[in-house]
Amino acid sequence: MILRAAARDEVLSLFERHHAYAGISRSTTYLFAVEEPCGIVAAFAWQPPPPGAAKSVCAEAPHGVLALSRMVAVPRTDRALRHISKPLRQQMRRMIDRTRWPVLVTYSDEGLGHTGHVYKCSGWQPTIRSQRPQFVDADGVRRSAYANGRSGHAHLRSIGTATIQRWEHWSCERGDAARWMEAHGWQRVAVPGKQWRSGSPAFTWVRSLA
Repeated sequence: MILRAAARDEVLSLFERHHAYAGISRSTTYLFAVEEPCGIVAAFAWQPPPPGAAKSVCAEAPHGVLALSRMVAVPRTDRALRHISKPLRQQMRRMIDRTRWPVLVTYSDEGLGHTGHVYKCSGWQPTIRSQRPQFVDADGVRRSAYANGRSGHAHLRSIGTATIQRWEHWSCERGDAARWMEAHGWQRVAVPGKQWRSGSPAFTWVRSLA
């Protein structure tokens, strides 16, 4: 088994065939693949969650929250990898910069029969459990009401609600994420001449090792 960074084109078809949401975002912070001699058998997409969700998880440093937004694998009979939790733990420990992203978040959808077993085995902690509306598009594919930085579901059809369990993994004590990032040299730096869609000045995070 080889766990490596991947390009979107390498794993898109895997998500389309085997994930309930049948796709991934065009932009990700990290994208990893598990490769076996037969090809790629699992993939993991990481990106910052929507601002409101990030603030809900970590009010003092929402900019330090990274979400496992998609995880997918071929059926167990089609791969040698037994436990998806193994490559997930490797990413969390060695491949994601936890000085920049001290807080990880993900969700298990009980409406799809997900129990969160993979997250339990990887050291995540269950936190908030809630009911959320669920939608499908014209092709019957599950879709999120939040996409591409905009909320809205005018083009989607409601299929009721599902119980969603939130899972979190912290590399620091809760409430200490802002100090954690500062202690590791991360500073907010303005991007000259650029604005967010809201009109606010754009910024990025830069690490100073001095």
